[in-house]
Amino acid sequence: MLTTDTLIATPGPTEIPHRVLLALARRPTNPDLDPDFFKRYDEVRVMLARMLGTSKGNVVVWVGEAMSGLEAAVANLTVNGDKVAVLSNGVFGDAFADLVVSYGGVPIIHKVDYGKVLDPDKVKAFLRSEAREAELVTMVHCETPSGTLNNLKDIAAVVKSEGKLLIVDAVSSMGGTEVNASWGVDVVIGGSQKVLNLPSGLTILAVSDEAWERMEKVSYRGFYLNIRLWRDVVERMEFPYTHSEPLINGLLESLRMIEEEGLSNVYARHRAISRGVVNAVEVMGLRLVPESEEYSSPTVTAFYTPDGISEAKVREGAFKYGVLIAGSWGPLKGRVLRIGHMGYTASLNMMTNAVVALAKALNDAGYRVKVSDAVEAFLNGVGL
Repeated sequence: MLTTDTLIATPGPTEIPHRVLLALARRPTNPDLDPDFFKRYDEVRVMLARMLGTSKGNVVVWVGEAMSGLEAAVANLTVNGDKVAVLSNGVFGDAFADLVVSYGGVPIIHKVDYGKVLDPDKVKAFLRSEAREAELVTMVHCETPSGTLNNLKDIAAVVKSEGKLLIVDAVSSMGGTEVNASWGVDVVIGGSQKVLNLPSGLTILAVSDEAWERMEKVSYRGFYLNIRLWRDVVERMEFPYTHSEPLINGLLESLRMIEEEGLSNVYARHRAISRGVVNAVEVMGLRLVPESEEYSSPTVTAFYTPDGISEAKVREGAFKYGVLIAGSWGPLKGRVLRIGHMGYTASLNMMTNAVVALAKALNDAGYRVKVSDAVEAFLNGVGL
């Protein structure tokens, strides 16, 4: 290898900024007893509440990879026999149905092709017909395996108009594009290892008043995934179990960086870098997984490998040039490559390196592209 540090250009986990690394390395105390830790935890909640359009009292941050939040949302809101409307246009949308079954619910699935996005009008028709008896609805905002971004605002409005509660997997979108609980989202789930540029290990939950009320009625009896136990932890100065002080320190620094840049600027940066990467991919003659560029997520670009070219070989080639890119999951596994441009990595310098490594790897695998054309397309797409 001629490289030193490898650029992580995957859709999570991601690169960690220097400031966040320093925060992670800060000497810990005892988060169960240190009053200052509760202040830092509360500051995190305040900034997340501003980002997510809710109040800090509705924000929970606990120890556990984001999947724990997805499971907890279903566990805390579902009782045996409940019908749950599952909106799915991808691998993780499908996974919600499995979680519903695990907790005794009955999933009613509205499924569209992985390259498409959810249509609010069709969702409304579905909720009024097959899923009219469902009180809960699940969906994924950004489907990373296919690189699509659903219209959360309009779908949330549809779900609310039908009087149902909405659970949203925003793990790969939170912080990279607007996610606003006030649109009518009852549980928003995020994770630390995506746009927020931390190691995995924290789940972020924003819970509506209506969802809290339903949780009281469901009265989930588990412990580790019991969201109700976290509602007043700052007021009580007591966590259900020991928190991760390094990860909270890192999250606090990450959120400060976002606020310093300004949320609107952060979102604009993600959109610009995404346009650049999509432009480069298309100039290289590669086909996006989303059927339309407007369906593409600002945090990840997914595209098919050329016929006869090994997806694994392209990834290995890019790694040789110092860039780690990803394959995909489920039915797309082995056929699709993905470049993540999340948080810190949604930047001109890092994505220029990623585009060069991809182009060189494709050439090495026998698919001819002109590296300079790919870079020029990227820069033009960004707006330079």
